[in-house]
Amino acid sequence: MSREISALTTIIDSLGPPRKIKSRGPKFRRASVAIIIRIRPDQNRYSQYSNTRHSQQQQQQQQQKQQPQLRPIQAIENPESLSEFFAQDWVRTGIPEVLFIERATRKTDRWSGHVALPGGKREEGDEDDQETAARETLEEIGLDLSDLAQFRCLGALDDRELWTSFGRVFLMVLSPFVYIQLLPSTPPLKPQPDEVASVHWQPLSLFLDRLEKPLWTPMTINLSSKLTPRLSRTFLRGLFGTMSLHSIEMPYKPEFVLRTTHQQERNHLSSSGGPGSPTSSVANSVIIDYEPDWDPDHRPLKLWGLTLQMMADLLELKDGPIQLDIRQKVWDSKRMRKRLDAGFLPGFSQADMHFWVRALLKFHSWQGTEKRTQTNRVGSWESYYRLVKQAFLFVILGRVAAFALLVKLLKAPLMRTIQGPSAAK
Repeated sequence: MSREISALTTIIDSLGPPRKIKSRGPKFRRASVAIIIRIRPDQNRYSQYSNTRHSQQQQQQQQQKQQPQLRPIQAIENPESLSEFFAQDWVRTGIPEVLFIERATRKTDRWSGHVALPGGKREEGDEDDQETAARETLEEIGLDLSDLAQFRCLGALDDRELWTSFGRVFLMVLSPFVYIQLLPSTPPLKPQPDEVASVHWQPLSLFLDRLEKPLWTPMTINLSSKLTPRLSRTFLRGLFGTMSLHSIEMPYKPEFVLRTTHQQERNHLSSSGGPGSPTSSVANSVIIDYEPDWDPDHRPLKLWGLTLQMMADLLELKDGPIQLDIRQKVWDSKRMRKRLDAGFLPGFSQADMHFWVRALLKFHSWQGTEKRTQTNRVGSWESYYRLVKQAFLFVILGRVAAFALLVKLLKAPLMRTIQGPSAAK
């Protein structure tokens, strides 16, 4: 069993009952996302597995060079338990991957163009948060998570409240659900062009390596845009500076991409199969290319913010649930959390702002108490941003005090300099 599969089984076993938060407003002020995990069979061991043209070409080239004895995949249909699923050889030797979407660019979407998990807001017809996650995933990318022969819900992470402007405006309650694909082949994706620009399967090992040995790429935002009216942002931008959030770079290897087309190209597609073609479809001047050429020089995707926090919450469970009677396990979990916090805490361009935030963290238990099940930072970020707002006050008071002290120190020399010529007379 590989390191990634072993970590995944521990994560699944560590998923406990999630903390549920009641909505502050009407029912529609809730949202759900789906963390979808699949096991990709090892192409060096098994045949009859190819989701894309690239994997077919690689498999043919390998067979021509080495002629390996590839075995057919013998997958159990609708396994009775997760133990039976993970006992399969193609699973034990497979590669776990997580599904991410790149959101389409829209002016009305707060998260336009971001890397995210499939999901969306709860609607009146949804019975619960899990149904919201399944419905939104079906609408956005065409995967039916309610099909028990294809997918199984493993559990959920704790609910979290989403705020904007450093906790001034409440947005919604978000519920993340974890699913696993039971079969080696993923059903065909049917993306919604208005919401999704591309879909990416990223290996679980990428996140395990980055979280254990942080290699962050900064994402810089303007602090004044989060706190003040537009008229005063220019003035306060120089006062408070910027905040750098951490992100993980992911390779750009999409399952499909959306391409804008012109009328001449659409007519050509229509004459050669058009919407009925198995590899492309046309809708509102957009082509869905299911076989995109992979460009290794393409800009990498950046996973950051809320989605990165949820992935960290999930992967932190690879150390197992905290058990207070096992000291080594507690020490390992604390060490892992310390590394995660050191990496996730934002940095500030202004030195005094950075100092006050770190100083306030020393005197406030923003992480909260340890939990025996999931060990995430759901409520801690709300507390953290409250400390950031307190730090703004200390920065202003500190700078006013420093300016007053500077004036006091320079007042006497300046007065002597001014009065010097008159005193000599």
